[in-house]
Amino acid sequence: MSETSKTILVTLSGTHGSGKSTNAGKCYFLLNASGKKFSYLRHQDILDPFGFVLRRTARILGFKNPTDLERTKPLGVLWSIYILFVYFPILAVGIKLRQTLGYSVVSDRYVYDMLVGFSGDGVSVPVTGLLPRVLPHPDLSFVFDADESRILAARPEHTPDFVRMEKKLYKETAERFGLEKVSTDDPPAVVWSRLFKEIDSALDRSP
Repeated sequence: MSETSKTILVTLSGTHGSGKSTNAGKCYFLLNASGKKFSYLRHQDILDPFGFVLRRTARILGFKNPTDLERTKPLGVLWSIYILFVYFPILAVGIKLRQTLGYSVVSDRYVYDMLVGFSGDGVSVPVTGLLPRVLPHPDLSFVFDADESRILAARPEHTPDFVRMEKKLYKETAERFGLEKVSTDDPPAVVWSRLFKEIDSALDRSP
């Protein structure tokens, strides 16, 4: 198989305020600028339509916080239906189509972020345990973190308790699924150099 036909899936996850989206976009830009063929995927775009409907419904029903509605059992079932029949096919087919066309994929967030989000909000969605096994398995998965004070400065809407909880959940998720931890407290050039080195190695290993 020729070098140009090799494709990989790279996912970038991490805490709010750690710079994962910024680094995903920059990574995509620099990889293509270096001559590699990468497509950019925003995982959150697949979840946003249902999230929008949920927030509107919560407002109509008088919930001050949409998460209170999400914690109800019927919403867990509805989330499961959406994930099975909308989220899963769009994500799986989208990745497969890009790779069939010869593009590797950089995903801004992935299923790991959704698992952390549901867990942190106390939302029970029955099908989520299956997703890491049935979705396309990443060749490289990075999880970004940063110092608590830096996250709070970037995301002042979050409390210190929320930041600590999220950092703990991402640490547990990284250990459970073998994600590679990256600290964005390091200079950007150091972060990008590490990412590119890992990506080049993954491309070399790709069949």
